Amino acid sequence: MVENDLVGEVMWVRIWAAVVVLAGCGSVDDERAAAKSDDSQSSEGLDSADTEPIPTWHQDVAPIFSRSCDGCHAPDGVGSPTWSSVEDVVEWAPVIRAAVEARTMPPWKAKGDCSDYTGDVSLTDDEIDRIVRWAEGDAPLGDATAAAALPDAWQPVSLERVDRTMRMVDLYTPESDAGPDDYRCFLMEWPEEETVWVTGYELLPGNTQVVHHIIPFLIEPSSADAYRALDAADADPGYRCYGGPGGNVDTLLETRWLGAWAPGVPASVLPEGTGIKVEPGSLVVFQVHYNLINGSAPDQSGLALTIETEPQAFAEIQPLTDVRWVLGVGMDIPPESTSVSHSWSTTISSGFTMHNGSLHMHQLGRAGRLWVEHADGTEDCLLEVDDYDFDWQRPYELKEPVRVMPGDTIHLSCTWDNPTGDTVGWGDGTGDEMCLGVSLITG
Repeated sequence: MVENDLVGEVMWVRIWAAVVVLAGCGSVDDERAAAKSDDSQSSEGLDSADTEPIPTWHQDVAPIFSRSCDGCHAPDGVGSPTWSSVEDVVEWAPVIRAAVEARTMPPWKAKGDCSDYTGDVSLTDDEIDRIVRWAEGDAPLGDATAAAALPDAWQPVSLERVDRTMRMVDLYTPESDAGPDDYRCFLMEWPEEETVWVTGYELLPGNTQVVHHIIPFLIEPSSADAYRALDAADADPGYRCYGGPGGNVDTLLETRWLGAWAPGVPASVLPEGTGIKVEPGSLVVFQVHYNLINGSAPDQSGLALTIETEPQAFAEIQPLTDVRWVLGVGMDIPPESTSVSHSWSTTISSGFTMHNGSLHMHQLGRAGRLWVEHADGTEDCLLEVDDYDFDWQRPYELKEPVRVMPGDTIHLSCTWDNPTGDTVGWGDGTGDEMCLGVSLITG
């Protein structure tokens, strides 16, 4: 069977790393501080040597915002700040300038020469220049009667129907003894009494003030009691975890993913005719990262599902990595080192299709690449990132899925800088590291 061949041949471990997939939008608090957005920091616009006219909102800047910013920063968006009028945007112009010039917004990390992606909100050098000069020139509006046509904003995927909604059993108010982060796992019993196939999912964060990301893990019936014990051992709702659902190596090898969420990540509809198989007696464990920088608030996040009872072709959200690294062998990052790289590859014996790509490292990660080398010597790059940021991880959806055939080789490479005095290797903690590629595969 294709499913067994994939897992057996490639030795793809269902790793417990909670990949922060993620994200298309976010807070500009850091950018606000960097911008020092009082009027005294604004430029006077054109200097005496500059004869190029200052860009205006209606003619030059609004089309860029419509395509790359409004999807998250509109009044009902998840980004911060939000704006409902051009006056709101003008008020934030110095902060926007700083974020755009630093390339922290929009947070699109995929290199454009690797592949083409749906929902690409990245800015060209010319677009960045236009926004910067507009903001430095006191953000002129221009002539609204001669406004440039606005492109359609990227429309995220939505579920056509919802067959089942699951939520955390209890409200949880996050807390943290050290720093602004709380990592917590929440167990939910799978409600279906027959084998079903999940064909679409949407994470439903209960409180976006505090929820930074959610990874739902699917626990096989054979491992369910081990996770019930973890939950029962903690008197508070859920139990402490970091990077995954907890458990030991044996149970983790039976753990799969059932989606992911962070700000800007929409619902996911699997390719037609495919689904993630779920057996009765399974569990779903939410691994939730709460960020308390703006204070704490109660949360009860959920998961909406589209389910089919008829068998579907194989689909899985598949982590890709070297099994030896997981066991603590071969991924050492020496102390006080820079540009340390480790690579892994595997040659495939069964055909399948890869629909997206994401990368996961921790705080020391600097760059990474996931690609397919075909047997004829050609290559397909799924994802390359040369300025990796732990806070901005997401799946990048390929416009053209990559077909992998027998004899093709999948490659993964990660690069780190380690300024600490300790050798760092694979582990769950923030002081440890990982190297994962992740892709939705169908076979």
